[in-house]
Amino acid sequence: MYDVMDGVRVVEVAEHTFVPSAAMVLADWGADVVKVERRGGDASRHMRVIQRPGLRSNPYFEAANRGKRSLGLDLTTAAGREVLERLLDGADVFVTNLRADARTKLGIGAEELMARHPRLVYASGSGYGRQGPLARSAGFDYPSSWCRSGSAYVQTPADGPPPMQPGSVGDLTGGATLAGAIAAALFRRERTGRGAVVDHALYQMGTYIMSQSLTSASLGWLPTGAAPSRAEAVDPLNNPYRTRDGRWLVLCLLYDAWWPDFASAVGHPEWLEDARFATPAARAEHNVALITALDAIFASRTLAEWEDAFLELEGVWSPVKSPAEVIEDEQALVNGFVAPVAFRDGDGEYYTGPSPAQFDERPIGALQAAPAYGEDTDAVLGEAGLGAEQIKDLRTAGVIS
Repeated sequence: MYDVMDGVRVVEVAEHTFVPSAAMVLADWGADVVKVERRGGDASRHMRVIQRPGLRSNPYFEAANRGKRSLGLDLTTAAGREVLERLLDGADVFVTNLRADARTKLGIGAEELMARHPRLVYASGSGYGRQGPLARSAGFDYPSSWCRSGSAYVQTPADGPPPMQPGSVGDLTGGATLAGAIAAALFRRERTGRGAVVDHALYQMGTYIMSQSLTSASLGWLPTGAAPSRAEAVDPLNNPYRTRDGRWLVLCLLYDAWWPDFASAVGHPEWLEDARFATPAARAEHNVALITALDAIFASRTLAEWEDAFLELEGVWSPVKSPAEVIEDEQALVNGFVAPVAFRDGDGEYYTGPSPAQFDERPIGALQAAPAYGEDTDAVLGEAGLGAEQIKDLRTAGVIS
C-alpha cells in the first residue's frame, strides 16, 4: 500500500460495496480502516447472489474490503454506541451508508457526530441523494446508477432487454470518487481545522458517468433508436472484428491521420487511393463494403498474431481479454494495474485490480486480504484503551463479537 494516508484513522459503518470500497481505497493509500460490523457481519459476506462456491474467499467482499480490520459491534445497544464513540475520539474519518432514519435512530447522524467531533470528516453514501421523493429509498448499483441514469437505455437493443452491468461500475467508481472527496475534505481540515460532511450517491455517480449523454440531451441531441449492428456500423474503424480463433479485436481509430498506417498494417496500402475508402466521408458511405473486407482480413489470423502485428500501430485498438487473461497480462502486471493480495494467514494470495492512481512513480506494493468477521475486535478495542476484563464483559453481554 501507499503512505499518503499514513496516520489517518477511518471508522466504517457500512455494508455492500459502494461506501466500503471508498474506505478500502483509503486503506490502499495507507489509512488504518476499522470496519464496524453488525452481528453476523456485513450482509455482502453472505448474499447468495454474489457467492462463488468453491473459492477460498468471496470476490465481491474482497473487492471492497481488503486491507481493513474488522470489529463486531452491536450499535443497537447503548454500550455498543459508547464503544463507537471511543473509536471516533481517535478517528479522522467516519464513513457510512446506513439510511438517514437508521442513523438518526442510532444517534450517529452527521449533526450528532459533528457536534461531538468537529474535526471529523463525516462521509455518507446513498442510493438517490439526501433530498426528493427517493431520499429514503434503498439503492443498489444496477438499478440506481446504471438504469436510472440513462446508461442502460442507450445500450438497449430495439428487440431485447437492457444489458446487465459487466461489474460493479457505479459502486466501485462511486467508492473511488468518494475517497477522493474525503481526501479533499481532509486537506481542507489541515488548512482550517474544520471537519466536513461529504455526501455521494449511486444515482449521482451514474449521472456523472453519463454526463456526455445528458449534456447532449439537454442540447437537443436525442437518440433516434438502437445503434446499427456491427456489420453496418457507421464508422468501420471504430468497430469490433472477429479473428481466426473466434476471438474479438476492437478498433478505435478516431483520427483520419491513423488511416494510412492502418491500411498498410492490414496489407492494403492501395486503399489510400481507393475512392470508396480514401476519406472518412467515403468510408462512412461505403461502410458495409469496408467492414466486409475487414471481416475477411481479421479472420485470416489469430488474436495473438494480430497482437504482434499491431504492436507498433499508430492508432488505438485492443484485444477483448477475459479476466483470466488480464491477471496474466504483462502490461497490467509490469505497471501494477494488477497486483497480488496476500491472505492474512500468510498462506497464498490472489490477484486483483488495486485502487486507481499511483503515487511516487511506483506500484502500490503489498496488499492484504479482507478480514474475517470480528477478526480484529480485541486488538482494536485494546488500542482504544479497553482492558481485557472490559472486553470480556462486552463479549459476554453480546455487545461485541
